[in-house]
Amino acid sequence: MNNGEKEMVHRILVIDDNPDIHKDFQTILGEEEQDTELDELRAEVLGDNADESVAKTRYELNFASQGKEGSEKIKQALCENRPYELAFIDSRMPPGWDGLETIEHIWKTDPHIQIVICTAYSDYSWEEIAKRLGKSENLLMLKKPFDSAEVAQLASALTEKWSLARQASMKMEQLERMVKERTDELTKINKQLEQEVAERKRAQEKQTELFRQVESINRELKDFASIVSHDLKAPLRGIKTLANWISTDYADKLDKDGREQIDLLSGRVDWMHQLIEGVLEYSRVGRTKEEWVQVNLSQVVPKVIEMIAPPENITITIENKLPTIECEPTRIMQVFQNLLGNAVKYMDKPNGQIKVGCVQEDSFWKFSVSDNGPGIEEKHFEKIFQIFQTLSPREDSESTGVGLTIIKKIVELYGGKIWVESTVGEGSTFFFTLPKQKMGAKNAKLAPNIVG
Repeated sequence: MNNGEKEMVHRILVIDDNPDIHKDFQTILGEEEQDTELDELRAEVLGDNADESVAKTRYELNFASQGKEGSEKIKQALCENRPYELAFIDSRMPPGWDGLETIEHIWKTDPHIQIVICTAYSDYSWEEIAKRLGKSENLLMLKKPFDSAEVAQLASALTEKWSLARQASMKMEQLERMVKERTDELTKINKQLEQEVAERKRAQEKQTELFRQVESINRELKDFASIVSHDLKAPLRGIKTLANWISTDYADKLDKDGREQIDLLSGRVDWMHQLIEGVLEYSRVGRTKEEWVQVNLSQVVPKVIEMIAPPENITITIENKLPTIECEPTRIMQVFQNLLGNAVKYMDKPNGQIKVGCVQEDSFWKFSVSDNGPGIEEKHFEKIFQIFQTLSPREDSESTGVGLTIIKKIVELYGGKIWVESTVGEGSTFFFTLPKQKMGAKNAKLAPNIVG
């Protein structure tokens, strides 16, 4: 061997139940570096360079007579970190695994090994092989009897391919290590920068939250108010006017059923008008702003009760002295007016009892409005807070299904939450929380205070 020559040793495994085939491969590949004809063939396949630094190829050949034996050899080679680069596998090896089953086991162990399946029969078509093993660039077919030059060419090309792929993989691993090291350095630098720009980050987060709120509101209310106020209210006013005109001018011509139908039409127009107003009110929550002031709920809630004017058979009791909180007065009145109004509206007992309470829970005020009314089935606990959802049929109720939705939006806008607990036939309790700190609420001692 010349000084400029380098020796490359490639490991090849031959799996065939015929010992004569083993000898054939030994003859073809075992003394390749002394075979001038094969040197010329290698030059033809890989290129003939005049460079004196020529990599001489030598093969380390191992043999197995059965597929299972060959699979074990490949496992052992991997454990020793001396993997085989190429395997020539016979298609028929009775009584054990055939070639395809052997390949399936081998690729589970080493998916990178190059494989040449050798066959003298038409056991499987190439399409059948591809369907069973999957299309792979690591699989070729060689027909028996062998041509020595073809075997040498396959061995040279496929082991070279395996070596190049391994080098590329190692290079990729090296690059990944370098990238990780560089990433770790940049991460360290980034942490230092994060500390330096902490104030800017907090300002950006606040700005992002404000943009998010504005974007959410704009998405919900884009062109909504103008459409509702003009395109829906105008036809309703026309229908109402027409109904009144018919009722007045044709009063003597309408029978009892006719008058009832006109009254029903007029009532439905009024209900639709209320529904539109409710939707508009829902759209304004969070969009129109009032000045935040200190609101004494012990003064506000009695005023709400007075506005509702419950009938004599219903008593509303404020069980505790309610706190003073910082909020928008109109919004907090809406919350209590809707909850108390619903409790009065749907009361089905001859002696109705409605109670308003408040307790402190950590950094929140927890308010409650309870009644001994008809109660609500558990399956409706979420539904009642959805817009346009009512528990009574439309023809039996003037409810718009918007009130509780507005309350939920107000409470959540303030950073609280609202829910209901109820037993059918016994009554319901609506709870909602408001954060004390965020709203600037004052500490207030909770003491009994009865209002009828």
